[in-house]
Amino acid sequence: MQIGSLQINFPICLAPMEDVSDMPFRLICKEQGADIVYTEFTNCEALVRNVSNAYKKIQLHEKEQPIAIQLYGSGEESLERAAQIVTEQGPDFIDINCGCWVKKIANRGDGAGLLRDLNKFRAVVESVQRGTFLPVTVKTRLGWDDNDIVILEVARMLEDLGISALTVHCRTRKQGYSGDANWSWLSRIKEVSNIPLIANGDIVTPEHAKQCLEMGADGVMIGRGAINSPWIFQHVKHFIHTGELLPEPSLRERVELCIRHLQDSVEYRGERWGVPAFRRHYAGYLKGMHNIANLRKELMQLNEVAPIIERINEYLNEYESAVTI
Repeated sequence: MQIGSLQINFPICLAPMEDVSDMPFRLICKEQGADIVYTEFTNCEALVRNVSNAYKKIQLHEKEQPIAIQLYGSGEESLERAAQIVTEQGPDFIDINCGCWVKKIANRGDGAGLLRDLNKFRAVVESVQRGTFLPVTVKTRLGWDDNDIVILEVARMLEDLGISALTVHCRTRKQGYSGDANWSWLSRIKEVSNIPLIANGDIVTPEHAKQCLEMGADGVMIGRGAINSPWIFQHVKHFIHTGELLPEPSLRERVELCIRHLQDSVEYRGERWGVPAFRRHYAGYLKGMHNIANLRKELMQLNEVAPIIERINEYLNEYESAVTI
């Protein structure tokens, strides 16, 4: 699959996730085999107004490449200016969020709200294209609801506009994350468009990823599956190339990665904000272990790095001692 000068066969990508896909998590996923990572979605209006938090979202590290910065919004002038701003940060391409289902975003015409007005959808894409020389891609959903699925029309429109790739979360806006993603649309999209296609939605195992590729996708994008298993990227690649499933990492390997990720989060955000931001990751790193719910409850009450690391290591030693008895 090719995006501009970037060419990767069957890329396995980390999805842009609000409050999740920050730099520390992107670097962990890159280390674990992600081919392309995406920033959290960034409001174009906030960038134009020089909001510091928005600028922090688009700060990149050279080890993250290839990486895309994702923008959202519907104001054409602001989108064009925001595209100019993020181009200066040196991403490999710019992605436009046209699929966020959250009410406060979609109901004002941003994100998935654009699926109800394809003329506005087109204008949004053209605005970003005017603001950059970089390749531009789009992430969207099948449609607003089951009675208004427009993805085939959208795919044809984006190909005509010269969009470099299309990522489709195979649900409607109304579904949110409920129900099952309908991957059968992947083959239908490929029938009407030659645009490179990345599948998204419910891809949480190597088997899921391979199935999406067999249904016509040129790559896959993993979101919530990566929160629970950051190592899923290398597992997917291994399965696609060999047909064999890798064993899950040992508890020690997971704990060591957990601690390093926590330390990176604190270095990035500071202890006051880095510790709370990391709490969503405990479940993934420590899943499946005996009495883990109580440990997680303990960790959620701690606000400083040192006692957290001490308690996790204490649990690891207790667990390994119990296993060897």
